[in-house]
Amino acid sequence: MRMRAAATALLIAAALPLTATALPAHAADGPCPDADGTTVVVDFTDLGGDVEVGCAEDSDGMTGMQALEAAGFEMTPVTASGMTGACRIDGQPAADDTLDVGGRDYVEKCQQFPPGGAYWSYYAAPADGDWAYAQAGADTTKAVPGGFEGWRYQLNQPVDSAPMPDFDPANPPTAAASDTADDADDADSAEDGGSIVWIGLGVAVLLAVATGFALVRRRRSEDA
Repeated sequence: MRMRAAATALLIAAALPLTATALPAHAADGPCPDADGTTVVVDFTDLGGDVEVGCAEDSDGMTGMQALEAAGFEMTPVTASGMTGACRIDGQPAADDTLDVGGRDYVEKCQQFPPGGAYWSYYAAPADGDWAYAQAGADTTKAVPGGFEGWRYQLNQPVDSAPMPDFDPANPPTAAASDTADDADDADSAEDGGSIVWIGLGVAVLLAVATGFALVRRRRSEDA
């Protein structure tokens, strides 16, 4: 009887719902929902990253650098010859990364302006417009509410035809569309997590059943 009770207890324990620890989801802010803010685009493609988009809300009067930080990006400046430029954005390129620039190893130390083969280029675009290379530094250029600020790391790109940020200001995704995509991703993650829980539950039940039968057969053998 005790063996059967133990088998029953195993079955009950296996049937209890399994809990999974939910990891916090990282959601990008996305483009600005209205014309009061400036949408900031940072393209990490040449560093092996993605194109990230944030919103500098109420950007009237902000400089390009202030808009970059207001949109949630961290900028490490480099100052030389009386000018201020961007050395790193969100820690990229990292201080311990060795880049191949024109066939030579290069490590960014932020002590002087980066070379032409490894630097953050800076662009601006009006609402529904096109990217244009900024004619002044981001420390003096004024962000345009309703417009766009763009940054792209250029690694071994030709100076006269360096690629612009991979984001079309004339057809930006709306904030609602971004929210819908985030919700869909969250739903997929939840579905995947639920599937894993049910698979684990099924395996636990099978193991418990097998163990229960083994205990019962053993008990019967002993009684015989």
